[in-house]
Amino acid sequence: MKFNYVLIIVVLYCLNGISQNRETVLFSIDNTDFYTQEFLDNYNKNATLVSDSVNSIENYLDLFINYKLKVKEAKELKLDTLPSYINELNDYKMRLIQPYLKDKKVTNKLVVEAFERLQKEINASHILISLKPDASPKDTLAVYSKLMEARKLITSGSSFSKIAKQYSDDPSAQQNGGNLGFFTALQMVYPFENAAYSTPVNTVSKPFRTQFGYHILQVHEIRPALGAVEVAHIMIKNNDAVAAKSKIDSIYKLVLNNKERFSELASKYSDDRATASNGGKLNKFTYGQMLESFSKEAFKLEHISEISQPFKTEYGWHIVKLLKKYPVPNFEEIKDDLTRKIERDERSNLIGKSVINRLQKKHTILVDTLALNQFKDRNWRNLTNANSVLLTINNKEIRQVEFAKFLKLNLNETVLSAFKKFKEQEVLNYYKETIEFTNKEFAATYNEFKEGLLLFDLLEKKVWEKSKDSASLSNYFIRFKDTKYANKELETNKGVVINDYQNYLEQLWVEALYKKYKVKINKSEKKRLIKLNQKKS
Repeated sequence: MKFNYVLIIVVLYCLNGISQNRETVLFSIDNTDFYTQEFLDNYNKNATLVSDSVNSIENYLDLFINYKLKVKEAKELKLDTLPSYINELNDYKMRLIQPYLKDKKVTNKLVVEAFERLQKEINASHILISLKPDASPKDTLAVYSKLMEARKLITSGSSFSKIAKQYSDDPSAQQNGGNLGFFTALQMVYPFENAAYSTPVNTVSKPFRTQFGYHILQVHEIRPALGAVEVAHIMIKNNDAVAAKSKIDSIYKLVLNNKERFSELASKYSDDRATASNGGKLNKFTYGQMLESFSKEAFKLEHISEISQPFKTEYGWHIVKLLKKYPVPNFEEIKDDLTRKIERDERSNLIGKSVINRLQKKHTILVDTLALNQFKDRNWRNLTNANSVLLTINNKEIRQVEFAKFLKLNLNETVLSAFKKFKEQEVLNYYKETIEFTNKEFAATYNEFKEGLLLFDLLEKKVWEKSKDSASLSNYFIRFKDTKYANKELETNKGVVINDYQNYLEQLWVEALYKKYKVKINKSEKKRLIKLNQKKS
């Protein structure tokens, strides 16, 4: 069966690896040598994955040589030059390389930090003065000075709320005086979260920057995290204040008369049509994920099926029913989820930056300052000769023309700022290009897939497609009917016969490969390995 052959390929291509010791040749195919240490590494790695019939050095060596012969044949047929093969290989390489672009130590540190912060919820207010990421130093200083002015007023006795309404560019500040309610880790952008968790209660932070501009914040309260809740609600929009209040009160009476009808009443009356069809049920949420006015009432409920009195938010009037409470999870329960979130949010920049810094220290990087200075001229786009070497990473030369392309996509950056990013990008590209030659673990896994993919396509042509031919299968069955299939019919034993026929075709193919290529085994080395294996047994 094809499945069995796929399994064999997986086992066989796992045999391939990166040689640790190239001193002793175990066998050769034509002019290519294969070494003892490579074979032993893979034997020790995969011996437990194969059946007892091949679980010996000698039989394993036969499989290994057969495998290398097939790889040789695939390359001779230039299957490794086909666009479909190259594209699939490149896609796999990009997926495989992702874990190597992360710093596990930095990631783990950020995961632990986030977990510790999730144990607390912070109530804080902020003032924002907007500033574009590419703002000039002059504009940046003006914003910073304005925030320092606001901070001085607050620390001198003015209320934060009053100053927020006067200074903040956050539109909601006119209603809430800059108060954000309670929030916890992973609910604000990372620089804001850092400031909140490092500012003592009742104090005002120094100005700090996020992607939105500069902020100052004041922490009002820090409390233990409340976990999460799952609730259902009925909402009536406050289009007509008197009518909305009257309607929510009448629905509340119906709810009190029969709590079990809550979902029916939500479906019938709730103006939140997104949840009404589901009986008013909302997704699980933590305190800071909903409006403060809504969370405050939802988290007051202590017992399952307990129902709140009608209350008002900016969206209208609500009645809430508690469906389930969730305590704050322990570290092991949320470690994987935290890791995924951290690798996706702003913290991932810290992880990537750590990798780039490590790579920049590892490689020899040279910058031609004369070639770089040409870009400081406003007419750099008109460079007549942009082919000078600008950057060298080890032995790889990157020319001015590549930076020119980068600059055209980053016109808002200064030349030096853009070049810093360009250099980091090129260092990362160099790492991706050379990782299979510098990282043994990556190279082994990548090469396994590379050769396994080749063999899959070749087995498809040499074995699986041929075994689908009904006439050829029938001829095979008739030929071996007396010796292997006595008193059996092809149709009732077709699966077994197809499997046997595929094995037969592969055996013939391997025999042909031995005739086509010269295989030479180092007999003394093979004998030594067999003796070593017997002693271990």
